[in-house]
Amino acid sequence: MVKVQEQALQDGHLTRVRDLYTLNFNPVLSAKDIVAFKTGNIAEDILQEQEHIKWADIITLIHPIWWTGMPGLLKGYFDRVLSYGFAYRYGQHGIEQMLAGKKMYIINTVGSEEQNYNDKGIFKAMRIVAENTFGFTGLQIEEHRFFSSVITAGEETINEYLTSLKSLFPKTLSV
Repeated sequence: MVKVQEQALQDGHLTRVRDLYTLNFNPVLSAKDIVAFKTGNIAEDILQEQEHIKWADIITLIHPIWWTGMPGLLKGYFDRVLSYGFAYRYGQHGIEQMLAGKKMYIINTVGSEEQNYNDKGIFKAMRIVAENTFGFTGLQIEEHRFFSSVITAGEETINEYLTSLKSLFPKTLSV
C-alpha cells in the first residue's frame, strides 16, 4: 500500500488512504442502514467514506484474495458505502450510474501460484465480477493486477511486483 501511494505521489496525484482495519470500519449492513438509504438519514461512517469517494478521480483498491474473493470487511464496506442513492439509483431510463467518470485500479495479492488461478479460469472470473460490480456504479476499471504466490515469493519476485507498480498510474500533465 505504501509503495502504491508513493508511486501515485511521484506521478503527480494527490492521495488519501482508507485502511479499513485502522478505521475499525463496521462492515455490517443493517436494516437501519437500508432504511436510511431511502430516508437520507445515513450513518456518519458511511457519509465520511462517501465523501472520500466523491473527492477521488481515481480509486485504487488493494486487497488480498481469500477464498477467491475479497475479505468480508471489504465486501461489507462496499455493501454499506456504494449504496443506493449514492453510487447508483433507478431512473426513468433504468439504472443511473452515479460514479461514472471515476477510474479504478485493482491490485490483488494471491497466495497460490498464478497457473492454478489461470488454469481454472479464476482470474478471468474475478475480473468479470469486479467489472460488473463496480461497473454497475459507473466506475471504470482501468487495470486489474494479480500478484501471485506472495506467501512463498522470494525477494526478487516481490521486487518485480513493486517495480511493476511504476507503470500503474497515468502521469498527470504539468502546466
